[in-house]
Amino acid sequence: MTEAEAAAAAGQGEPDPDIAVVLRSYAAYARGDIDEAITALDPRVEWIEPDEFPDGGLRVGPEAVAAYLRGSRARWARLRSEPVAHRRGADIVVVHHVTGTMTDGTEHRMTVADVYTLHDGRVIRMQAYADPARVPGEPAG
Repeated sequence: MTEAEAAAAAGQGEPDPDIAVVLRSYAAYARGDIDEAITALDPRVEWIEPDEFPDGGLRVGPEAVAAYLRGSRARWARLRSEPVAHRRGADIVVVHHVTGTMTDGTEHRMTVADVYTLHDGRVIRMQAYADPARVPGEPAG
């Protein structure tokens, strides 16, 4: 999603710089560029993946997040990533539609939600939800 598309999705005339930062990270992850995907992370970032995800749990710091993302991305032989982001107060909420082929040849499709908190253009926290309907404060459906 381009910055203009992010702005339109956010209902704004000007691009939301925080949405643009987050969406650039998704694009980098999708193409397997984990070093680029973590460039906007604060040195003390807290990154929380659902316990039901492989290797779920809390990571602190960009290197720990990079290790998690590398492992996650390595499970995909082919990946199509379609993040849709919007601002909710100070946070950016991303509903992430992922489809593709796993390295074992099975087709996989999932939709998750990620809630980002940024400060001065840096991600300081990310909380992922296996079910977008479980994101606190978000409308159901």
